[in-house]
Amino acid sequence: MFEGTYGFFKVMGKKPVEAPQFGEPFGIRRAFTKRFPLGQFSQTVAQAAVEARPFIKSADDIAEVNIHVSHSAIKIMADSPEKWKPQTHETADHSIPYAAGLVLMYGNIAPEYYEDPYLHDARLLDLVSRIKVLPSEEADRTENEFNLCEMDVVLKSGARKTTRVEYHRGHFKNPMTDAEMEEKFSLMAKKHLPADRVDNLLRLLKGNRERAEGEHLIAATVV
Repeated sequence: MFEGTYGFFKVMGKKPVEAPQFGEPFGIRRAFTKRFPLGQFSQTVAQAAVEARPFIKSADDIAEVNIHVSHSAIKIMADSPEKWKPQTHETADHSIPYAAGLVLMYGNIAPEYYEDPYLHDARLLDLVSRIKVLPSEEADRTENEFNLCEMDVVLKSGARKTTRVEYHRGHFKNPMTDAEMEEKFSLMAKKHLPADRVDNLLRLLKGNRERAEGEHLIAATVV
């Protein structure tokens, strides 16, 4: 289907394609997962907000939040007024200011936060309105390696807390733990399956992984 007379390479590429040379490092080892159920560019934003939140007693104490990210992040997830007042789930989970506001107010992000009554919660939207998303030259320079986020939270008292996140939780250089993976799986699956089926799926997945790890260990030992 790829190399044949009417295969993908000849039909779509119109020119010969050299087969890739396989070997280390495998691409799968550079894949990453998302710790939070929201767009890629907000992963470091949400993590920065998580790290800043212990500094804040109440979201009402926040005077302003300045978030410094790349132009690419702004273009996709902070490009219009609707990202500050999302009307749909799809806009909310691709909004940097909304994601930051959720974590600073509630401490985490769950799928239900992208629906009513949260989308029209006056207190939450008031906090989101105090969030600015600003371009960062450093984030532009490093965006091929990580999505840098520097978050500056200023309280009404004048106190300030700055957090910086380079590799989001789930990046292959900052991988999620098994417990975090299971927590996210359960969070997303419970919307579609009863709790007992979610638990059964987790047991099956963990069993398959343990068997695969055992087979890999045996193969390595034999070699």
